[in-house]
Amino acid sequence: MKENKENRGNWRKFISFTFIVGLIVAFFSVFSDNLPYMSDGVTVIELIISYLAVMINSLPMWFILAMLVGYMFSRNIREAALLGAIYTISAISFYFVIGHFNTDAAVSLSFKEQAFIYASWYGASTIGGILGGIVGFLIKKTPYALLVLLAGLFLQLFVNGIRSWSDIIGIAQNVTYCLMIVSIVIYLVIMKKNEGREYLRM
Repeated sequence: MKENKENRGNWRKFISFTFIVGLIVAFFSVFSDNLPYMSDGVTVIELIISYLAVMINSLPMWFILAMLVGYMFSRNIREAALLGAIYTISAISFYFVIGHFNTDAAVSLSFKEQAFIYASWYGASTIGGILGGIVGFLIKKTPYALLVLLAGLFLQLFVNGIRSWSDIIGIAQNVTYCLMIVSIVIYLVIMKKNEGREYLRM
């Protein structure tokens, strides 16, 4: 009885998280897709909002949020994969709905083209959500699961390329990734040293 009550409470928290965070991510992702050109007269507030939108709309952040779902709400790998997928599919659905109402010009696409686009996005989102959820759950078991995220951050920097360092938003995004990489490396080194000390005590 108590376990069922805890399960219901966990699902309520997960649904609330998915709805609130998913909507925020979708909104900023759509905003990021429609960012205006950053002229010299741009304000600090506009820069901050643009930076947040670009960061939230990045693949590493979508993956990190799926990891957070797996870490916070799952009790096993199977549940982590399921919840990660549900969250990411919900977020991408919110993104499509909000994006539909924020499109200035209607683009005529055939049913086949639309089906391919949706299948690609939902397929990639499902895979990313599953992997993110599993990694998030594994972090509770071992901090070295963060190596997956570390590899993803390096890959994102590589994909961004040298040209991404030519504007202030791109620079801010890349610097954030670099700081995240350094933080993960430092954390793993500290954990490794602590494990070494515990082994010596034994």
